[in-house]
Amino acid sequence: MTAFKLGIVEWALPIMGPASIQYAAELGLHGVELEFGDFEKGFPLSNKRIQQSYLEFGEKYGVEFPSLALNAFALNGLSNPAASGKGLAAVEAIKRGLETAAAMRIGVVQLPSFDDGRIESEQDFKNTVEKLRLACALAEPYGITVASENILSAMETQRIVDEVNHANFKIMYDTQNYYLNKGYDQAELLRKIHPHVVQVHIKDGYNKTISSALIGDGENGFGETARVIVETGCTEWLLLENYYHIRPLSDLHPDPFELLRKDIEKARAFFTIAA
Repeated sequence: MTAFKLGIVEWALPIMGPASIQYAAELGLHGVELEFGDFEKGFPLSNKRIQQSYLEFGEKYGVEFPSLALNAFALNGLSNPAASGKGLAAVEAIKRGLETAAAMRIGVVQLPSFDDGRIESEQDFKNTVEKLRLACALAEPYGITVASENILSAMETQRIVDEVNHANFKIMYDTQNYYLNKGYDQAELLRKIHPHVVQVHIKDGYNKTISSALIGDGENGFGETARVIVETGCTEWLLLENYYHIRPLSDLHPDPFELLRKDIEKARAFFTIAA
């Protein structure tokens, strides 16, 4: 049976920054997916001093950085025309994000398509493919995998894989987003797209509310999705993405770290976690 590495996305931790790495280690997590930062704030993680601080904490506490998320696309999305102000900001995020990942020896860079970058039209799709191709071409010399996180159907996922047409292009799968946004059957979709998946975000919810339940307690069919993850072995990394310090999930306990501990216990009930 596959033994998975269990990590967390940085923005789900009650504390962010290099010091968050210590807390992740104390909780027994193997890794943290880092957040690159916004264009408007100069992409903080592109700063060499900040990079070095993360690397030092990671080495000290034995915590890996499995991926880097360019969440700046929430404000300047990939679906914008390349020559527009937002499109140019997205391209700059790609270039500087890949440079940062290479400097920090991070092997996967995640490019999400939500909010301002949501794919809702054929032109959105074409604009997104254009930038993903650019990202893959720039990432290849570094040996970096480009991972798209989106809410496309299985058929649309295959199309974007075909049209990007780069061996280093993969999908970042999420255990709630497809049901939350499109009503898709999470497990069925994963069965169809699992060969393209590189890493998995795990979270849950109810009443069509993002991250509103500990994993397995929501309405997304997490148990069946977990079985597909185990059966296919589609990823090495499971990355917790419940927001323990944000309502409504935070209403379950006044200490978000205790909620995180409970989710880690739940993850261990669903998956075999590496030592």
